[in-house]
Amino acid sequence: MPHHGPDSTPDHRPDSTPDHRPDATPESGRRVSLWLWTSLGLFAACVPCALLVVEKLGSALSPVPLVLAVLAALAGYVLAVRAVAGEWFGQRPRRSRMLLWSAATVLFLGSVAVLLVFRPPPPPLARMSGALDVAVAGFAAESGRQDRQVLDDVAVTFAHDMAARISTATGVRSYAGEAPLPLAQLADAPRGALEHKTARFADETNAEIVVGGLVREDRAGQITLRPAVYIRADQIPDSPELTGWFLGEPVLVARGWESARARAQLTGELTRRIDALTQFVDALDTWRNGSPADAGRTLTALLDAEQRHNDRGFVPPDLVRLFHGHVLEDQASGESGPSRERLLEQARSDYLAIGPDSPTGRRAALSLQGNAYRRAIGPTHSCKPGTVRAAELAQVSKALRVLAADHGMTELGRLKAHVNLAQVEQCRITARAVKDDGTVERAVATVRTAPDLTGASDLRAFAESIAAVNAAGRGDPAAAVDRIRAAIAQGQDPLQRAIWHGLLASWSFELCDLATGRTAQQDALTQLAAAQQAGRADSALVRRNEEAFAAELRRAEERCGKADRTDRTDRTGRTGNTDKER
Repeated sequence: MPHHGPDSTPDHRPDSTPDHRPDATPESGRRVSLWLWTSLGLFAACVPCALLVVEKLGSALSPVPLVLAVLAALAGYVLAVRAVAGEWFGQRPRRSRMLLWSAATVLFLGSVAVLLVFRPPPPPLARMSGALDVAVAGFAAESGRQDRQVLDDVAVTFAHDMAARISTATGVRSYAGEAPLPLAQLADAPRGALEHKTARFADETNAEIVVGGLVREDRAGQITLRPAVYIRADQIPDSPELTGWFLGEPVLVARGWESARARAQLTGELTRRIDALTQFVDALDTWRNGSPADAGRTLTALLDAEQRHNDRGFVPPDLVRLFHGHVLEDQASGESGPSRERLLEQARSDYLAIGPDSPTGRRAALSLQGNAYRRAIGPTHSCKPGTVRAAELAQVSKALRVLAADHGMTELGRLKAHVNLAQVEQCRITARAVKDDGTVERAVATVRTAPDLTGASDLRAFAESIAAVNAAGRGDPAAAVDRIRAAIAQGQDPLQRAIWHGLLASWSFELCDLATGRTAQQDALTQLAAAQQAGRADSALVRRNEEAFAAELRRAEERCGKADRTDRTDRTGRTGNTDKER
């Protein structure tokens, strides 16, 4: 039998000697690998929460890096879970593996949800504090390859030039690169998302006007900028045509952005257009606050400037003419004789200069009827019998009925037609030219139930005041009091409210409600004082009203006192007769 030495046995070969180090066993390697994959999974699951901590500490992340970081974490997380599932759950039932993946998915989604829910909001935009502030939102590329930084630089330069040249703007600031507005949607017909986001942007920055635009570059390198402006509805309630976003005439930059002179010419032209727009908005505000003469001078200057620049501004010349006519009519209300007739005729000429095909044509037609009404009632404004031209009032009433039913007009325009119709019909009733056939009440009811539009509040107030006069004419002072209270609750003009408080006092005295009458007289004087402070009433008018109120109160006290004594005497007499009968 052959002899085998100790070194020749398989169990004693040097290279077969087992290594007893614990870290070299397969089981130990698997444990290390398992712990590594588990750590990686937990780390990946916690990445979204870590990003939240980073942002909380002040390092805001833009959306693109944030999404990339979350996707990278998700990829590592999936690999880690897959490795762990293979090591621990490879021989387990399929249900166990599904539970593992479900728990892992919930963990990661929960981490992402924490990031999204508790992520700090972006830093607030700088807020302006003036009454007519302009915000430059920047410019967007419509076609061609545009450098974003160059467009932002142009916006900043434009804002700087406007701040130096536009006196009517209380503040100008560039938000280029900050404003989260999708300005590329200016090229689209429906701009719902853009309008909504711009409204929020305007509220946050307190901007009354927002400026933007679209930039297009052709193959030759010529650049065309289509400027656009956004005006808040509360700034021009009388001009719904200008609210929201609208594009202006394009401006050509022949040599591109490289030319400093071309940039200067561009910003100069844009500044001129925005200056005209801010002057128009300021003129309307001046007119609404009772200074028609000042507003008229501004509008006249705008008309002259539009003729020089070939109607390339943001404000249509016909719209300027329309309000120029309104301002002249307000000036005429404080005049009499030839001066009043001259102003009304000038206003009529403004309305007639607006063609029927103009976007402002229907509004001009409505204003023409208002002008005809003023001419027909004369300077007294009383509508007393014998003081009006009844035939002209009848023609105005007929035309207003047609305009009120014209669906080509805006909804606000039709409401104005209904209010004017109620006013004209009430004047005809007061002048005893016609009998009350319910037209006034129907027109007022239409205005009362109309949707809540910008600019409709003043119309409702005026309509309720007409309904109050109508009720008083029917011999129903209680209904007149209710209607005039509704007018006061919605009106803002101090001079108009002074008149309405005076009517409330008169009708309250008629009902022998002396407490309400006294309070209404004091409210009327308070409104007159505010009008005087604004330059819309003089001290003589306030003094005349004080004297008239005092005389009216004395008469009411005497009449109602006598009525009260008579009532007491009647009650005493009836009580005595009853006692005798007993």
